[in-house]
Amino acid sequence: MTQSFDVDSFIRSRKQTRAVSDLLKAQASDYLATLSPLVRPQPLFGEYLQGAPRGSGRETQHHFKEFRTLFDKHAGARPFNLMNELEVPLNIINSTPELYPLEYDHTLDNGTRVRVTSPTRWVVGYSSFELSRFRQVVGDPNRSGSELHRFVVHYLMLFHCFSRAGGLGRLFKGLRFPVGFQCLDDFGDLPFCVISSPVSSTLPSDPVIRHSTEISGSRSFEELISDAEIEAMRDGLREQLTEALAAASAE
Repeated sequence: MTQSFDVDSFIRSRKQTRAVSDLLKAQASDYLATLSPLVRPQPLFGEYLQGAPRGSGRETQHHFKEFRTLFDKHAGARPFNLMNELEVPLNIINSTPELYPLEYDHTLDNGTRVRVTSPTRWVVGYSSFELSRFRQVVGDPNRSGSELHRFVVHYLMLFHCFSRAGGLGRLFKGLRFPVGFQCLDDFGDLPFCVISSPVSSTLPSDPVIRHSTEISGSRSFEELISDAEIEAMRDGLREQLTEALAAASAE
């Protein structure tokens, strides 16, 4: 799809996107805060976490073994190349989940690489472990090994807790903010937890992105939310009820 660059139209789209995104993120953050007790690591790991009460021996041991396997798989791989092992008890500094912007790279038709932010998807991380800082540490050749180790441990811990929370995915999906897991640019195969909104956002054509970045002087861009995307929102419960009515009428 090719689009001409209309400054007024683009500014209007940016304002609409920001307004809708702020509302969506506030809603997602509220749901996350309400459900956060379901993904706390303390009940899963017990005495394997610093300051946590003793848990049921076999279950906590099972979770720690799974986590150690997960850590060994990712910590020593690129781009982290960590050599230090897990120390027990694990020091989880903060276990309060928070939403951070999801970013990825997009290469324009002229070869320019642009860092794109999604206004409708967010990465879940622990408070005080901002994803942007994690990215800086990974890309710093003079980085602190201990700081990198803390980031890897905390993001893997969050992934483990979310992936082992039975029924949580269905609950978020029912709230129309589905949870998924994916890898992100700059972090190798490390799995991240991502919350999506019921509205989709898209990139305009490369010429529009190029004009915008040239005007702003920045190689960053945010996906846009259109009126059509909001109008096309699907209500899963409504669709199920409609199907149930149709099936009942056919009997």
